[in-house]
Amino acid sequence: MPTSGLETLAERAAQDLGAILVTTTVLVPEGNEVARVQSTHPEVYPVGGRKLLDPSHTSPVWMDLVVRRQQPFFGADRAAVRDFFVDFATIEGLGCGAIINTPVVEDGVTIGSVNFLAPEGTFDQRSVEQAVALTAQAVPAVAGARTAAFPELAR
Repeated sequence: MPTSGLETLAERAAQDLGAILVTTTVLVPEGNEVARVQSTHPEVYPVGGRKLLDPSHTSPVWMDLVVRRQQPFFGADRAAVRDFFVDFATIEGLGCGAIINTPVVEDGVTIGSVNFLAPEGTFDQRSVEQAVALTAQAVPAVAGARTAAFPELAR
């Protein structure tokens, strides 16, 4: 799986944003779940892990914003993380209380998201703009990782 671009993305996110957890997920071909293709904490969030895109696992508000409208999600504090993510206890256990999720868009289609997490109070609107820019640079790497994970997507 091509990961060098994703590893660079994670390193830059740590350096530029103060992120302590970065994961990259891609939509599975059926579109009903995401699969993790990169993680800075694979012992907690392993590569290959999947999450259903249904209301019991994923916020419909998040789905609409990130997947359908292709806009970043910004949860500035622990309350936002708790409101939107069922795995908030795991997130908090890593010392994170703020999150930015950016859509990965290729040819106008959302193919995944990059998920930046840091301690509460770390991120602001400028951080969101930086995360969007980092994600835009990583589109080829995410697309490559998605095709490697799901060869049936190769054109």
